[in-house]
Amino acid sequence: MSTPLEVFEAIWAEQIGAALPFVPTVNFGVDTATLPDKWASAIYQPEERTDVTMGSDPWVEEQGQFLIGLFARSGSGAAILDAEVQLVRDAFHGAARDNLVITQVDGPHDVDPEGDGEWWRLALTARFSFQSVRSQLGPLYHGWQGFDERVP
Repeated sequence: MSTPLEVFEAIWAEQIGAALPFVPTVNFGVDTATLPDKWASAIYQPEERTDVTMGSDPWVEEQGQFLIGLFARSGSGAAILDAEVQLVRDAFHGAARDNLVITQVDGPHDVDPEGDGEWWRLALTARFSFQSVRSQLGPLYHGWQGFDERVP
């Protein structure tokens, strides 16, 4: 099974690819001097994970958002990432693959433009839902297979 972030990155590679390189930066040391003039990254932010069916193999729905960061070397004005914002919106708004559904893409949100003189930074948020199956067989779950015919 793929994780929501793995599916997200696969969509990115297929729909955006080299037009805006995706750089995994969460919990990685990154030398910003080696990055291209424009690049992007994302943070996977689950907010809720609930069972949507019953039984020993319930469907589980996870909801949350991807926080997508777009970066460009500073010094070319605020519109430098406008085409890339549209590229990300077009690639992800309404996208669905491998149990991941991106329902909307919001933004760009201004991410403290005064915070770093080297990079112009914008963020988009992509709301998602992801469905998977969770196995509840084993000693912790008592092999529950559903309701029996006994009255409590």
